[in-house]
Amino acid sequence: MSTDSWRIRPGRAADAGALRDIRLAALADSPDAFGDTYAQCAAWDDEQWRRRASEWNFYLAEVDGRVVGMARGEAHDARPDTRWLFAMYVAPVARGDGTARRLVDAVSAWALAEGVDALYLYVSSSMSRAKAFYAKCGFVATGLTVSHDDHEDPRLFEELRRPLHDAALRIAPVQARALHDLRRRVLRGDDPTVNVANPGDHLDTTVHFGGSLADRLVVGASFFEAPAPFGNAEGAYQLRYMATDFDVQGRGLGSRLLAYAVAEMAGRGATLLWANARTSAVDFYLATGWQVLEGSLHVSAETGIDHVVIHRSVAASPTTR
Repeated sequence: MSTDSWRIRPGRAADAGALRDIRLAALADSPDAFGDTYAQCAAWDDEQWRRRASEWNFYLAEVDGRVVGMARGEAHDARPDTRWLFAMYVAPVARGDGTARRLVDAVSAWALAEGVDALYLYVSSSMSRAKAFYAKCGFVATGLTVSHDDHEDPRLFEELRRPLHDAALRIAPVQARALHDLRRRVLRGDDPTVNVANPGDHLDTTVHFGGSLADRLVVGASFFEAPAPFGNAEGAYQLRYMATDFDVQGRGLGSRLLAYAVAEMAGRGATLLWANARTSAVDFYLATGWQVLEGSLHVSAETGIDHVVIHRSVAASPTTR
């Protein structure tokens, strides 16, 4: 499968229809794998599906724009200090191509951002293939079981645990292409008609940074060599396309990436960083050492959203980190 043809993304409220279709497909295809039944979920009306799409933290796997899998990441009502993988399903057309592993890694990244050191799940005792797959992903049995009595034949589910050893956010320079999907989804409403590639993406002077958890890129930013709209300082770079994925926002990942990037850019000779920041994000930038240029409020011609110019000085260093 081409890497351009697939993606894993957090679901949103607007995905209620896709959530319904893939969830019902899962229950019809593998009724023994889940605690819910097809009859229960098929009875939900459109409003119930919209409510679940708004409340659930779920992930969709897409191939060529078609939803072929899903998973949920949630806390456990009885064990709120743990994080769980629920409702995992991949359609037959996408099995064996890495989609399932990517869904597991997507939920694992969310769990890491939540601050836990393990991801749990329940797997039906009758699903030997699923248990073998989870073992390959690093899940081990805890020895605990639960039963679901909603089915005609009560089902026993085993509890599995995946240690999340790689708890650190890994930040490094990346290729522009790695950030395009994040740019489109977070900054441009996932509009497929929007071209999120920048003509300067591939210039030697442009630097892109990505932050990953559990091999999933969750935050990114790009720096373009460009004169600031004030003064004439040499070594000025514009920050653009700062984005953190929806399900891990508010966990400090953006500020950690910026701290790393500022040090890296200083090492590359930058002396001034500036950006056109959305007014809704100003508090974030102020808390990470940036200043607002007085009188710079304007409406972006690209997005139609209010922005201000922000800036910060950096101490140039002759070496990179």
